Amino acid sequence: MYAKQSFIIVILLVAIISAVLVSFLVTTNTIIPLLPPYNNIITTIIFQEPSSNRIEDSTEDVKLISIYSTKILPIVRDYHDIISASVNKIDDDNKMIFTMDLAGDANKNEKYETVYLWLIYYTSNLHGRNQQQLYTVIIPNFPSDSNFENKNGWYLTIFNNTDSSYTLPLSKISGMPKNKVQVFVDPAFIGNPQSFNYVVSTMVRVNSTYLNKPPDYLVDSAPDGNELFWVKWFS
Repeated sequence: MYAKQSFIIVILLVAIISAVLVSFLVTTNTIIPLLPPYNNIITTIIFQEPSSNRIEDSTEDVKLISIYSTKILPIVRDYHDIISASVNKIDDDNKMIFTMDLAGDANKNEKYETVYLWLIYYTSNLHGRNQQQLYTVIIPNFPSDSNFENKNGWYLTIFNNTDSSYTLPLSKISGMPKNKVQVFVDPAFIGNPQSFNYVVSTMVRVNSTYLNKPPDYLVDSAPDGNELFWVKWFS
């Protein structure tokens, strides 16, 4: 068993939106038909007790699934392997903690950009009309030996796919706890929902020259069985 430790991420805002993230921006009309159905394979977060808010994933199920054609073949690492994912509300602090437990230490990422994604979706009722809401929590890591200019370490950004706008611009954040990715998020950045569904994935970008394109590989996702969804999202 890996040692668990609590960790607080300090968000250091920067005043830019990177072209690295352009390829992750998806419109609601495009993505909604591809989303897995609202059933028990997708975890629903409800900020009341008791709540079921954890997705468990098979271990050692990582594999490279090509999204964008490239001849570069990265090595699959243990920190690409999702063990579980969860979202919890912090009592008395009006914050949510997004946690992805991994089989290895993501701070040891080498050579290429690794991205950890939460895709959040729910239905809101605005002015008496139901509307699908879609947000993407994007956590990229750029290792020191990568070729991504002016990028090093961990970043966080949140994109409102429904309105095609950032609720949190690209922000430099501190390192992660061992064997997990973990960030604290104000619920306002995802529309203050009372409940929502989510899926998660890890992806790798090996080509640092052409940033305005999809990532190159899907490596793992949870819950299992949604690989085709992720590939179609970027196709």
